[in-house]
Amino acid sequence: MKTTAEIANLFDETKWGKDFARQEVEIIAKYLSMHAYSKGEEIFRQGDKERYMAFITKGRVDIIKESHDCLEKIVVTLSPRTHFGEMAFIDEEPRSASAIARDDVNMLVLSRESFEHIAATHPAIGMKMLRNIARMISQRLRMTTGKLVYTRE
Repeated sequence: MKTTAEIANLFDETKWGKDFARQEVEIIAKYLSMHAYSKGEEIFRQGDKERYMAFITKGRVDIIKESHDCLEKIVVTLSPRTHFGEMAFIDEEPRSASAIARDDVNMLVLSRESFEHIAATHPAIGMKMLRNIARMISQRLRMTTGKLVYTRE
């Protein structure tokens, strides 16, 4: 079991960590839990209803989308220091894709309930976290929109 200081150090090494002062990181770390998955293990399945987001500290995670004809396609492979799961975390809808451990994976998990507690007790940190999530969703939407551009005849 990792100490809060060890969890804070792991979170500080993620891409999110750079956006927070060390004191803020230590507060956030109190609400994070550490999870480990073996290579090939399912983290969550498309359609699941868990409400958390995760920060990868070790290993890689494949995000897989199932199509209407039941074929699965890797949408992206995420590396350490990145995060995933923010859509279901925010909109409370079922997971839009599956997450599978490509390697042995360690990740920090922030549940929706823990986030709500952070937001209630440390509103400035909660607001900063929401801005990060909004920025990430906006960037992904821009990338998707760019891929959908077509030439007019």
